[in-house]
Amino acid sequence: KPEKTVDYEVGFQQKLSNTSALKISAYYKEMRDMITFRTIFPVPFINSYDTYDNLDFGTVTGFSFQYDLRGTGNVTLLANYTLQFADGTGSNANSSRGIANNGVIRTLSPLSFDERHRFVASLDYRYRSGAAYNGPELFGAQIFANAGLNLQFNTVSGRPYTKYLTPGELTGSQISGAISGARKPWNSTLNLRIDKSFTIAKSYRINVYLRVSNVLDKRNVINVYPATGAPDDDGFLASANGISKLNEIENSKREIQAYLSSYQWRILNPNYFSLPRRMFIGASFSF
Repeated sequence: KPEKTVDYEVGFQQKLSNTSALKISAYYKEMRDMITFRTIFPVPFINSYDTYDNLDFGTVTGFSFQYDLRGTGNVTLLANYTLQFADGTGSNANSSRGIANNGVIRTLSPLSFDERHRFVASLDYRYRSGAAYNGPELFGAQIFANAGLNLQFNTVSGRPYTKYLTPGELTGSQISGAISGARKPWNSTLNLRIDKSFTIAKSYRINVYLRVSNVLDKRNVINVYPATGAPDDDGFLASANGISKLNEIENSKREIQAYLSSYQWRILNPNYFSLPRRMFIGASFSF
């Protein structure tokens, strides 16, 4: 059967001044008939078989608070805070694959996309042109006319993951605590855009911009190894199993340093970190 999603939302908006308002909303989402991996047993002659079925379900509940400031001098500001709870029996079709032999699991746990806290802010400082211009002038010229700066900041709490007790090669075994009971680190990003528009031959307009992603060059952690909670160490080499592995390699007369170097290369996964600072220079045309 197709998966279904049902959304409910209620909100309230209040004017604070002629240029600002506060909005409060609450939402609730139900995800039904989500597809999940399932093992059917006992089955005559073949004992068991694997299939997919519409067994998983989940709910997302949240509250959002937003402040909107428009056209106050040169400033426009939008700030939003969201508190969210996302729970379900499975985050994706294969999240229950390792425990499918235990039957149908109906225990709720945080979903992989559960972000408990998220704060987003956008500040825009922009100069107008003509009679509305209120910036500095150079020899009577409006040097900052149709120019502006935009800052976007967002910070979000870490998503859940299942912590393991015993480190393995790039993974782990023996669940420590609850399923999805641990949290990855918080992430925060600051982006910047500076632009200026020019009018050419009355009917043509060009906008020149400089855009900087991750201005502070912050090294956000996106994923971690389940046994250590670290993005650059899975804990295997320092464990009893890792030491046994190193002794086995050494006794076999193989080059142990080659193994250590290769293992380090494999552990340092760039997908476990956010992208570094990037700069873009461009222009857009309109007429």
